[in-house]
Amino acid sequence: MKMLPVFEEVEAENQGLFQRASLSQLAGRLAPAIREPLAMYLSGAYSLLAAGNIQDPINPGKGVVVPFGYCTDGEWVWPSYWGYFVREYGVQLPDEFIDHVQGRNFAPAVLSDEELDKAEEEFEEQFFD
Repeated sequence: MKMLPVFEEVEAENQGLFQRASLSQLAGRLAPAIREPLAMYLSGAYSLLAAGNIQDPINPGKGVVVPFGYCTDGEWVWPSYWGYFVREYGVQLPDEFIDHVQGRNFAPAVLSDEELDKAEEEFEEQFFD
């Protein structure tokens, strides 16, 4: 299972286990034409873990509006805040992930219960064991 990086600007437990990236350095770099389709794909995925909302680190005045947890499409996993940051700030995603989503015509994955269980197990084994 491949994973999008976590953002340095978002503090979270076990963050040292994951690849990290700078939210502020990636903001505004995504092509406008794919911003909304990617945000919808990221936000429309299956939840592996939902932990509520956190404060927007770029604009704290917005309050506690950023979803926090982890999502998957069965092949990739990502912090659930990716959809928010792509939509709000045009945060650039890795080319490999963009190619993956374009190959699916930006349609969120439909996973069976068995596929979702397998993804949850793989996520836990790969990133938390």
